[in-house]
Amino acid sequence: MERMMSDALESPHAFRRREPEAMPEGRTVFLAGVDGGGTKTTALVADERLTVFGEGHSGPSNFLRVGVEAAVIAVLEALEDACRQAGLMPANLRALGIGLAGIAHPAHYRRMREALLRALVERLAYGARDPQQMENIVLTTDAEIALYGATGGQPGVVIISGTGSIAYGMNARGQKARSGGWGPTFGDEGSGYDIARRALAAVASAYDGRMPPTLLTERVCRYFGIESPAELPRVIYGDATSPNIAPLSEVVIQAAREGDAVAREILREAGLELARTAIAVIKRLRLQQEAFRVSYVGGVFCAGDLILEPIRQKLREVAPKAELGPPLFPPAVGALKLALARLGLSDRESEAACSLPKLGVR
Repeated sequence: MERMMSDALESPHAFRRREPEAMPEGRTVFLAGVDGGGTKTTALVADERLTVFGEGHSGPSNFLRVGVEAAVIAVLEALEDACRQAGLMPANLRALGIGLAGIAHPAHYRRMREALLRALVERLAYGARDPQQMENIVLTTDAEIALYGATGGQPGVVIISGTGSIAYGMNARGQKARSGGWGPTFGDEGSGYDIARRALAAVASAYDGRMPPTLLTERVCRYFGIESPAELPRVIYGDATSPNIAPLSEVVIQAAREGDAVAREILREAGLELARTAIAVIKRLRLQQEAFRVSYVGGVFCAGDLILEPIRQKLREVAPKAELGPPLFPPAVGALKLALARLGLSDRESEAACSLPKLGVR
């Protein structure tokens, strides 16, 4: 979920944050929230008011892409980084909320939870002095924390589009539904990977003479450091993997901003795919006639209206009362809120510290 956390922290509407030296005396409840995806992992350390004291970053933690060991290490490194910035030891944290990509299947969830719990004890001494800490770990999907952060726990839908893509939602009855998230081989429509794949296909077609020329040809060749599209098979099929290809979507977005018709059409099609993914969730939850929030999370949405406008148009056709807008909180804050709930603490006070004003689509 590229840029989401840094954008949130730089925004004048961002949640409250204090530097370590401003940490108030007497605070004893500290917790952490982790957002782990296919590109990077972000961790936040906060107190019970969700005032953030530390932010940490590391590499990808989707174990389906990088393996269990690398995914666990990414989570630990982000946690350690955030704790170091906050001036705390990981063992001082009372609760952890962790949302990871790639663990929706029960078998995947069990495998990752087992490895993560063992590593927390062995490498960070988490729970070594207080076994109750192990009961205060909430491990869930990245979609769950994105939804919780985006809507503040209220009914709504979140569209996630970073390296991969998925839509996830909840209605007023607490029923939840998801669509997408099938991975790059036969899914992830509208994701950074999908946009990159479409761009590569457009460049190949233009090179063959099957499609009009496009600015993407020069930009893609520059991105991969090659002289001609004829070299693409060597680059793509040699050692590139989806996380390496997905950032190419940024090249597409820039070309679209410069007016390239092919790039703009790729983003329009990606927006339509993401809208279809969200609409599938809306229909399963029977939200068509309800008023609810549809939020978007992930690096792809830095394209702004180039990708949001087709989503907005399709949503109006199916759910006219739905409000498309940015998330109330970043996913890592959603993870913090889940950790707070595990402790049985009300986040009513934390709303004053974290809440953002209601914003329209940027």
